[in-house]
Amino acid sequence: MRKISFLLTLFIFLGIGISARNVSSYSSFRPGNLWFDTDGNIINAHGGGILFHDDKYYWYGEYKSENSNAALVGVTCYSSSDLYNWKFESVALPVSNDKNSPIAKGCIIERPKVIYNQKTKTFVMYFHHELKGRGYEAAYTGVAVSKNATGPFSYLKSDRVNARHWPLNMTPAQVGLKETPEKYAKWWTPEWYSAIRNGLFTRRDYDKGQMLRDMTLFVDDDGRAYQIYASEDNLTLQVAELSDDYLSHTGRYIRIDPAGHNEAPSVFKHNGKYFMITSGCTGWDPNAARLLVADSLLGEWKRYPNPCQGKDAELTFHTQSTFIFPVQGKTGQYIFMADRWRPRNPIDGRYVWLPITFENGLPVLKWHDEWKLDEFPDLLATCDSETEIPGYKLVWHDEFNRDGEPNPEVWNFENGFVRNNEDQWYRPENASCSNGVLTISAQKEKVANANYDQNSQDWRRNRQFADYTSASLNTRGAKEFQYGRFEIRAKIPTAKGAWPAIWTLGKEMEWPSNGEIDMMEYYQIDNQPHILANTAWGSQNRWKAVWNSAKIPLSDFLEKDPEWAEKYHVWRMDWDEEAIRLYVDGQVVNETLLKNTQNGSLGNYANPFRQPHYLLLNLAIGGDNGGKIDESAFPMNYLVDYVRVYQKSENLDL
Repeated sequence: MRKISFLLTLFIFLGIGISARNVSSYSSFRPGNLWFDTDGNIINAHGGGILFHDDKYYWYGEYKSENSNAALVGVTCYSSSDLYNWKFESVALPVSNDKNSPIAKGCIIERPKVIYNQKTKTFVMYFHHELKGRGYEAAYTGVAVSKNATGPFSYLKSDRVNARHWPLNMTPAQVGLKETPEKYAKWWTPEWYSAIRNGLFTRRDYDKGQMLRDMTLFVDDDGRAYQIYASEDNLTLQVAELSDDYLSHTGRYIRIDPAGHNEAPSVFKHNGKYFMITSGCTGWDPNAARLLVADSLLGEWKRYPNPCQGKDAELTFHTQSTFIFPVQGKTGQYIFMADRWRPRNPIDGRYVWLPITFENGLPVLKWHDEWKLDEFPDLLATCDSETEIPGYKLVWHDEFNRDGEPNPEVWNFENGFVRNNEDQWYRPENASCSNGVLTISAQKEKVANANYDQNSQDWRRNRQFADYTSASLNTRGAKEFQYGRFEIRAKIPTAKGAWPAIWTLGKEMEWPSNGEIDMMEYYQIDNQPHILANTAWGSQNRWKAVWNSAKIPLSDFLEKDPEWAEKYHVWRMDWDEEAIRLYVDGQVVNETLLKNTQNGSLGNYANPFRQPHYLLLNLAIGGDNGGKIDESAFPMNYLVDYVRVYQKSENLDL
């Protein structure tokens, strides 16, 4: 009786055929939490994918039972208009009670994906298919079709992929090799890996077709569809083109990352590039995600490190990828879908949906306990059009909408060791533009000091090496302004040792008599991170400044928004004849009255804030203020979305 009572409680909790809670609506994503449909039952759509059609999202996935990962029910379909709240629509592809059917109850149907063919007005479902009682030996792909998004789908066929076709990127020499798998009694040796890379298993499966296991579908902008899947005993990914009606393969396909041992591919396209997030092969246990990037689906794919960042990144937050899809009407916004597999209780596998952000032009995944779609603008860099501000004219801006180096007609670079006993070596190659963002990247790498002199008393010369590299840019001689509103939207690194800054210097006289305005600095004070906003001018002593500083603990911002450090923020300066006011996200953090900023005698008693200033953007490491360096935080990336300068009409000739 105790066991029966426990199971009943469990059934109620998981919503297996029983209403699990009062029906209510969601207004946010809570990754890893139980997720219920609009009837109060747990959503049962594992290894799933999303289709957007006629202003509605459809979620297709595997129905999981308590004690089995086999297909005992089939493929389910849910619908939603807001992505938070899902209505159960149907078992879109039910398994068959006919024991002789390829999709007989108890077979394996995994990772179902549905695409819509505009020409034939047909919904086409593909899935990884294994025959009942045969384990994973078949490695088929199954195909089913329907005239309705919610089904029922009619099963068409199952088979291997592209029999008697060679991959487009397999060389004639690789095709012509005569060796067979029997030559290699031992797997996982260097010789065996080399043979796999050269197509050992591709040749093995040439006649009967390539194996297919974990898979996804992708429809490109031109309407051409592709199937991406783990093949060659999960050792190599393949991308195969589908026919015009999406019901078969054309024979055009490529191999990706041979012998890389990838599975769980998910694909999306952003700014003309194709991104694929996969996982390693460790059974049901999670591992570190992998990232592959290409300019063409059937082109050359380059592998990059794990796109996940933060705690549990090495385990992809205890998940495995299943699908990536764009948010409709939100350019550049994509959601990463993943499952937490629980083989001992498959129905209790949890869904983890996370927003994709970008750094250095590459996708990044970070954990969120809870997030909302309307937070995407804070999580992503945007390329907004110039903002109209009453009474101001936009006189210069850089949106960084170019690839490669920042505009050389505007931006200069500092080189080597420069100031404040900092640990980094400045060089131009640590700054680049991509996807509308300037990235200043600090790297942990040892470089020789080209100015090294062991007998010098100057710290910039007596250090033989630098252990870090970074970049410092400025607009001196190109863009200099006296008065105006300056706005910089940026996302700063907040690891220990990071010292990012947005600042200006006057074009005349030496420091500090030229005047310094720090719109933003970040570093540790007494081992506590702070955001600073400062102004400085000359005193009676050379190299000694008079400061007006605001030092705000980072914790003040985090109390209001725990994810503050993960987001972009707008740093602003309003500077006129009377005052300099510095802002963070519209909040005034410091004010300096110009009547109080007269230099000392070394600065000729001039006011350094009544002359043009140029802008500097830099990421320092360590030094006088950066503090102890967190070696695990590299690379540190300082992301700048835009720089904009506005002036009032009466100041335009200054």
